[in-house]
Order: sequence, then structure tokens, then C-alpha cells
Amino acid sequence: MKTPGGREQLDRVRERFTRTADAFADFSLGPRRNEAAWLVELAAPQGHEIALDVACGPGTFARAFAPRVRCACGLDLTMAMLERARRVAAEENLRNLFFACGNAYALPFADAAFDLASCGYSLHHMSDPLAVLLELARVVGPGGQVALLDLVAPEEPERAALNNQIEIARDHSHVRTLAATEFERFLAEASLELSRREVKERLRSFDDWMQIAGSEPGDHTYTRTRELMEATIRDDAAGFHPHFAGEEAAGRSDGSDLRFVQTSLFLVARKK
Repeated sequence: MKTPGGREQLDRVRERFTRTADAFADFSLGPRRNEAAWLVELAAPQGHEIALDVACGPGTFARAFAPRVRCACGLDLTMAMLERARRVAAEENLRNLFFACGNAYALPFADAAFDLASCGYSLHHMSDPLAVLLELARVVGPGGQVALLDLVAPEEPERAALNNQIEIARDHSHVRTLAATEFERFLAEASLELSRREVKERLRSFDDWMQIAGSEPGDHTYTRTRELMEATIRDDAAGFHPHFAGEEAAGRSDGSDLRFVQTSLFLVARKK
């Protein structure tokens, strides 16, 4: 029997987020909480909604929505992520927030079971992101909303390909970062009408970025990913705007702190 989403890719995702559970959860629950809060503001729930967060990880987005809705559920493939999510929800006394283990390609919920569904920083791990969006649209009732936040690739195919090559070198569970026009086309194919769209950029430390993925200076993954990133400094060929920190480090590749810009796309759409 064929596994929705492909068993090998699901296993890669589960392995990566089990192996890096603590580092990823600390980052997601820390620096990303402001982004989660902003996605909630864009969706503007009224308080009566039953909400779902798919690929919820340690509960970053689910816990942001919970105080603003009647009831919220977070679903994830990886038990290590769900364990952290449940612990955080208990610590914050979020009594209307629940979690379940499941596959984003085959959500274990009835049609129109939710008023709002979200998915944050996860579609780039999906081998068929349109299939996931179709599932999100299925479980949201007419007039309900789907709120998305994810990495966004350059529109130019060559720059997008190099952008994804760097992402895959860092994280073998990464499949493909979509361009903004692809996101919008997929939403339309899922009968979701775009209502809010914002692009935000955030400066990142290369070493911190690698550490979150379980890689340290000197290992093969770190070295290969840094080589690829540094090779784009001159012409920004991958759209990461990479540079060395501080004027004194300009042009150096000897371990100086490498910085880059991560570009994210916020989208809110309503089911027709």
C-alpha cells in the first residue's frame, strides 16, 4: 500500500526532527514565536474558531493560536516534537490545546471539521505540497481560513535551484522551497482565495542555522554547506544575501561569522 507523501521522505523528516528535537524546539519556541504571533494577527481569529496546526513541531504556532480560538489541535509526524509540544502546553496552562500524531497528506479529520488551519515552516519538507494544501482546504469549512508561513525561494529558476541546493546540503529532509508565485497558484488550485500576503526578512547566523540542523563546524555537512553559501557572496546567486559579519571580516572564509538573510512568506487565504 502506498504511503501518502512517500515513506522514504516521511522517514527522513521523522529522523531529522527526532535527532535535532531539542535544538530545533528551542529555536522554534524562541526566535520564531514573534513570527507565529504575527501569523495569528494576519488571520485575526474571532474567538469562536476550532483551529488546526499541521506539522506543528513543538507547538510554536498552535500555542500562538490557542488563546485566540475556542479550541486548537496540533498534529505532527514526530513523537519527539509532540512530547515537547505537550509539555509546553501544560507549562503554559493551555487547556484548550491538544495534540495528535498524524500524516499531513492524510489528515485524520472529517471534511469541514475546522474553521481555521495553519502550517508553519513545513511545506518545504513536503514532496507534494499541493496535496497537503488540498488536505488543509478539505478539513476547513466554507468561509474558513488557511494560514501559511514558510521559506520562499527567488522567482528566477536558476537562483531558486541554487537556493534549494544549499538548503538540501544543510538538511537532507528539505525537499524544495517554493517561489511566491507557486504558493499562490497552489492556493488557487485548492480553491483558497488569498486575502493577506506579506514578505519578511530576518538576518541569520550561519553557525546557529547549522547547529539547529545538528551540524557543527568541521563536519562534512557544515563544510559543504558553507562552501556553497560562500560561493554565492559575490553575486548573491541564491538569494540569501550572504556576507561576513563586520568590516574586518570582509572577504574572509577562515571561520569568520557568516551571516545571511532568510526570506519568509506569510499567507492567509479563505476557502471559497
